[in-house]
Amino acid sequence: MEPRQLTALIVEDDMVIRMIHRNMLKSLGVKNEAVENGKEAVEIHRSGQCFDLILMDRDMPVMNGIE
Repeated sequence: MEPRQLTALIVEDDMVIRMIHRNMLKSLGVKNEAVENGKEAVEIHRSGQCFDLILMDRDMPVMNGIE
């Protein structure tokens, strides 16, 4: 039986930082998705998607990581 692939959600408004995180996680074998703000992260969660890890910026437009 193969081990389950880890998944991550990246919540970051800065495109460069988002890309760095995506590439780093991909190189580690972690399947990942990225969104630009907390509101988009909440929408993904409400759609039923689950993640093993969430990397979230604290200071973003629309809805930040604290809200």
